Amino acid sequence: MKLTKSEIGLIITLLTLSFIGFIIKLPSVFRHHDSELHFLFYLLTAIFFYFIFGKNRMSNHIVIFFLLLIFGIGIEVMQELSNHLLPKKIHGKFDPKDVFYNLLGLIAATLFWGVSLLVKKMINTIENENKN
Repeated sequence: MKLTKSEIGLIITLLTLSFIGFIIKLPSVFRHHDSELHFLFYLLTAIFFYFIFGKNRMSNHIVIFFLLLIFGIGIEVMQELSNHLLPKKIHGKFDPKDVFYNLLGLIAATLFWGVSLLVKKMINTIENENKN
């Protein structure tokens, strides 16, 4: 997967904002929906990356899937480390439930991506049959 400079800049910007968002403490109104927010974030992020950078290639899809999974685990590890390295606790601790919901979001995005490819292929097949 070869990326342009603007694509690399976009990825770095989005990952930086995501990192900041996951490190800071959630406002109290969202705290009871942490799992759903993890699921939703990874669902939407994966779909975005699949359609922008996936180029309908399975190898790109696999790379994106595992990079986002590693990112999600890394964020949880960083939250735990921040509690040990900083004098003030800025976030919760490592939560396996968050990693699980990250993974569920990635799986749901994968299913969405796969179904969209099948629909696209069916439409192309129908269009080709109509041309003939």
